[in-house]
Amino acid sequence: MIAMTAKKKTLKEEFAKFYENPTREGLRELLRDNLGELSTFDFKEQWPPFSKVARHILGLANIGGGCIIIGVAEREDKTLEPRGIEALVDKSTITNSIKKFLPTTLLENVEIGDFIYEAAEYPALIGKKFQALFITDDPKYLPFVAIADGDGIRNNAIYVRRGSSTEEANYDELQGIINRRIETGYSSRIEIDARTHIEQLKMLYGQIDRYHERVTGDISEVLERISKVIVGIGGTREKVPNPIYPKESFDEFIVRMIEKKKKRIEIVLDVVDI
Repeated sequence: MIAMTAKKKTLKEEFAKFYENPTREGLRELLRDNLGELSTFDFKEQWPPFSKVARHILGLANIGGGCIIIGVAEREDKTLEPRGIEALVDKSTITNSIKKFLPTTLLENVEIGDFIYEAAEYPALIGKKFQALFITDDPKYLPFVAIADGDGIRNNAIYVRRGSSTEEANYDELQGIINRRIETGYSSRIEIDARTHIEQLKMLYGQIDRYHERVTGDISEVLERISKVIVGIGGTREKVPNPIYPKESFDEFIVRMIEKKKKRIEIVLDVVDI
């Protein structure tokens, strides 16, 4: 029992190492030494329909992130066999195929990696290609919900990884997801309000001129220039400040808000260091 626990711990450590630093060497070690799947790592022999890929991405995102590796088959004894895939799928094709099922906040946290082995210390990998999807944990936007129906995925469903499979969340799992969101202290409502207010403020600033134009010179020159302006010939003008324009420009306001946010971040980081 102790030996099995130690092996499981080592396996999790290898998964974590590869997830944090996805290199060819890391994948090689993972495939050579692993004993099977974990809830945060999913292996597929070939690319499944992208709707099902999206479902697995949702499931991993809702439990804390993870990785899907394409080109690895699961044997009957639950160990894994690195078979590789015939050709790498273009990354833009993958992204365009899964984005219809995923919210934008999740799609931004999905990265795709290509792994090609022309030579390797582990002979089983030589000449083989693999692809991997890395899903970064971003609890402030939980829960991640499917946004379209498809093969193996249901619109508005919330998926989780349960063991080595992806299923719709039950009540307890949903409560856990919501609690993780609450723990971040993040409010999407505040973000939306801030963005809306800034856009409205920018629009209001655009309704008032910062400067007025006036014609310069003595009265005879003014009359002459006015006549020239009327016929479209020209005239000399200068800009003068609009006395009712706000003392703080829109850009100056944004700069001040940036400085306030920087100070707030510094305070938080100082508290963490303590």
